[in-house]
Amino acid sequence: MNKLEIFSDKETYDLFFNASKEEATNVLANTKAIVIDKNVFELYKDILNIEISKVIEIEALEDKKRPEESLKICEELLNKGITRKDTIVAIGGGITQDLVTFATSILFRGIKWIWFPTTLLAQADSCIGGKSSLNFKTWKNIIGNFYPPSKIYIQESFLKTLKNSDIRSGIGEILKVHLLSGEKATNTILEQMENLKEDTSILSSMIFNSLKLKNKILEIDPLDQGLRLKMNYGHTFGHALEAATNFRVSHGIAVTIGLDIANYIAFSKGKLNNDEFEILHKLLSNNLKEEDFISFDYKNFITALKKDKKNSSTNYNFIIPSSFGNVELTSFEMTVETSNLIESYFKKYYKGY
Repeated sequence: MNKLEIFSDKETYDLFFNASKEEATNVLANTKAIVIDKNVFELYKDILNIEISKVIEIEALEDKKRPEESLKICEELLNKGITRKDTIVAIGGGITQDLVTFATSILFRGIKWIWFPTTLLAQADSCIGGKSSLNFKTWKNIIGNFYPPSKIYIQESFLKTLKNSDIRSGIGEILKVHLLSGEKATNTILEQMENLKEDTSILSSMIFNSLKLKNKILEIDPLDQGLRLKMNYGHTFGHALEAATNFRVSHGIAVTIGLDIANYIAFSKGKLNNDEFEILHKLLSNNLKEEDFISFDYKNFITALKKDKKNSSTNYNFIIPSSFGNVELTSFEMTVETSNLIESYFKKYYKGY
């Protein structure tokens, strides 16, 4: 079992990678309440052997990722007699994490929680950093805060029941953190992705490396004030694509496409040369399938893009490559020229556009 000390602005907390079944079972036994994704509970209730009286099932759906759903969790916890001295457990993917992070941060002004991420996307990326992002009306990820768990347990066994599309969604985030972490990390992921089909055990190393790379950023900027903004690489465009397709494109797949758009803009502005762009484009394209390219209205895409919280009233603020393996926050005016540049990517690379 590997262990990482994860940095936050509040206190360092531990991440345990593939802890023993006995240790994981002990954590579940010593809590009053377990908030769990309904689908995960159905798949794993016999293996986890959770007392039914402790369970709070939630529907981990995009339209449920709202403040009012976190308040419902608070109500359920209170009904189970939770006090400010108790520690609860949460099990699920990114939406579960967002809802529980927010709920535990406001209940009694903060109670401790332990996190078991079950999706690749959550295990490789969102599980650390302590950030909640909730939707409000038509705005995506506009409400949230920072409230990390006291411990994280990553059990790769949860990945066995994921669909291929869920694995590829998680790989989107793995690609992101490697491609922004320097030329060495970029070359590492290029090699690992080349060998992944023949040796799926490489995925374990990819997850752990991603967490180490992100943790280095958290040590410098735990509250998204500077360097950590680079983690939004691919996300500005990805979030807009999710919204424009009514979330029919999953998050990690949208991020994969968003990375390609960011790289295309960097290439168009002379930040990447043709060979560098083509290397990255091939890498990202290998994480996509025909069914990922959902049709959408470009006007809806631009409307969503303008709502990104990094923007000013007149300028987009995109994270794009400054060179191969490095990214930076770059300002673009909200002009027809910028809109046409982005649309040219879709016309050239987005199948069926």
